[in-house]
Parts: sequence; structure tokens; C-alpha cells
Amino acid sequence: MTSIVEFIEKIVWSFPLVFVLITTHILFTFKLKFPQKYTFKGLKYMLTSDKKNTKEGISSFKSIMAVLAATLGTGNIIGVATAIMIGGVGSIFWIFISGVFAIATKYAETFIVLKYRKKDKNGYYGGSMYVLKERLGMKRLAFLFSIFVIFTSLGMGAMIQSNAISSTISQNFSIAPQMVGVIVTLICAYVLFGNEKRISNISSILIPIAVLIYCIACVILLIIFRNNIINSIILIIKEALDFKAVTGGIFASVAIKAMSSGLSKGLFTNEAGMGTSPLFDSTVKEKNIKKQAIMSMATVFIDTVFLCTITGIIFVASGLYKVAINPVSYAQSVFEYLPYGNYLFVFVIVIFAISTIPCAGFYGNCAIKYIFKSKTLYQFIFKLVFLTFVYSGSIFTIQFVWSVSSISNALMVIPNIIMLYKLGNEIE
Repeated sequence: MTSIVEFIEKIVWSFPLVFVLITTHILFTFKLKFPQKYTFKGLKYMLTSDKKNTKEGISSFKSIMAVLAATLGTGNIIGVATAIMIGGVGSIFWIFISGVFAIATKYAETFIVLKYRKKDKNGYYGGSMYVLKERLGMKRLAFLFSIFVIFTSLGMGAMIQSNAISSTISQNFSIAPQMVGVIVTLICAYVLFGNEKRISNISSILIPIAVLIYCIACVILLIIFRNNIINSIILIIKEALDFKAVTGGIFASVAIKAMSSGLSKGLFTNEAGMGTSPLFDSTVKEKNIKKQAIMSMATVFIDTVFLCTITGIIFVASGLYKVAINPVSYAQSVFEYLPYGNYLFVFVIVIFAISTIPCAGFYGNCAIKYIFKSKTLYQFIFKLVFLTFVYSGSIFTIQFVWSVSSISNALMVIPNIIMLYKLGNEIE
């Protein structure tokens, strides 16, 4: 069964989808006249925006921290290591390129969802499924999108993140995975059974601290590997652009493998084109949707263009990719060049992953809310199921889940991009 799913994953993430994804990023970059130029304005908005939640909605700053919490998961570290091991060092170039152009797609999807968001007694809400159904009349696509959100939430959001926490803690502290699973599940239950405001409140504390510590660690590692940095960047670009056909033809070339791996992992880290982060953006009290969309697109810069690229360069400069056995040990081995590096690695993985899980649960809950017409009983049941998956991820090997979740990620892109092409002329 696992081999069949892995085969489907390869088919889904083959050249056609990669081509559609990068073409969409480029199209909206030109259509919106390079919104990337407003990235630093978005960062400024983050720092200066209102920090307080109200009954009407959550603050822009806290919503962006929640969006970052959802994207700054294991993909930024283990996902980058995986991309190198699967697609070679050239995949880092394509992660960077996908991040630069994905900024435009993130702006576009956020703008559209905010334009058609709804409001009830609890505040604002919305998502691509509501736009697909109510604006475009595509009920089946809206339903499929919601199903894919649920699968991705349970897989990438619950099991994979909790597995990363469990495996790193167990390896470094000899604590039983079952115990780690119980603790992680209880923490996530406390956050998840609050609401989006509790999630955003906790994210606004954890994420700035984790990002600051991670950046300091990266600067030190850049200094340690300083003699290899320039050569590593040259190697990354060379392999990324080496389109020379090999035995299996052009689709087996080094560059195509690097492109496929880099773009798929880029999507995993920043989620631009998937339509997930607008689910949280739609809950903000901010009425200026352009401003909120600019802030949201700035998360792609932080997550992928900056953090993933720096991480990739460091991983290549270490030279350890030549002898790496698996992505987790590869990433940790690089961090062990730092004093107490193994503990720092555990801390960063735990904070990033523990921040991601409740946000992923919120995304899944939004899909349940749409499918079952806001009935709270089904939302409660979903949260229990989600927490079961969190615990299961802590104690089981989940290569199968990686593949299923990767397929769900890819399939979410299709209805979301259809929505963007249909309503592209409405984006300002």
C-alpha cells in the first residue's frame, strides 16, 4: 500500500503540477505588477499594527504570527534537508525562486478570500471553499477543497509535526515516545479547545522568540562554515540550472529533480497557492484587505525566501549531505557544530512544531465548519480525532502519512488556483 501511495505522490508532484504552480506564481507577479516590492512594507505593517484582539476579530499582528506558526514547522529545517536528499543541492535554488514568486500568489489568494469573507456573531470567517461555492457556484470543488484541508490538517499538521517532536526528544533525552505524545497532545488540546484568539495569543509569544533564536543560530553557523559559503552557493545554482539530459531523458535530469523537490518543499513551507493561511487571515478585524494581504505575503519572505534559503545554504556548506542517512539526523548533525547544538535543535523543532499543530487543527476545523454547516458537535468530534492523530504521530513511523499529506497538499492547489484564475481580474 505504501509503495502505491508513494507512486501516486510522484505522479501528482510530477512536472505538470510543478509547471502550473510556478506559472501561477509568475503570472500573478506580472499581473499584479510585482507585489514583491511591498514585502518590506508588509514587515513594517507587522511591527506597527495593532496587537490587541477584540470581539470583532483578532489583531493583524497576531493573525500573522498564527500564519507564521502554521508555516514555520518542520518544513523549514527537516523539509529543507529532505529536499536536498531527494532533489540534490540544486533544490535550494528552486525553494528560493518559488518563495520569491510565491509572494504574489499569497497576496492574490489572501485578497480574494478577504474580499468575500463572511461575518457572524463570533466575528469574521472565510476561505476558498466559500468563494468557490458562493461566488463561482463550484460546490463540488469547494467540497473537495475542504476534504483536502482535513487530510492535510491530520497528516502534515498533526502527525508529522508531533512525530518530529517525539523523535527529536526521544533521541536526545531517552524519553519514551508515548510520554512525549501525551504531553504534546495535552498542550495542543489546551490551545485547540480555546479558539483562534487563544491560538494567535500563544503564537504571538512563541514565534518571535523562536525565529530570533533560530536566526542567531544560523548567523553563527554561517560564520563557522564561512570558507564554504561562496562555493556552496555556486554549486546550488549550477546544479539547479543543469538541464543537460541524462540516461532517463530530460525528466530525469538533475535540474528537473531539483526543481520538483524544491518547488514541492517550497509549497510545504510557505503554503502559497494552497489556500490555507487565508483561513486565518479572514478572521482579522482589519478592514483594509490590501494591507492584510501585504502582511500575509510578507510571511512567505520570512518563511521561505529568508529562513529556508539560509538553512539550505548552511546545510550544503556543512558538506554533510554527502553522508546523510535521513533528513532528521542530517539536520541535527549540522546543528551539533554549535555549542549545545543538539539541545538547540530540539528546542527549535519543538517550538516550531508545537506552534504549527493547533493552527493546522484550526484549518481542519474551518473545513468541518463548512461541510457541516457550523454544527459545533462535528467540530468537537473533529478536534478529538485531530488530537488522536497528534498522539499517533508521536509513536508511529509515518512515511505513509508523509506521502498521503503530500498528495493532499498538491490536490488543494488545484481548486484554489482555479479560483484565482477565475477571479484574477478582481484582485487589486
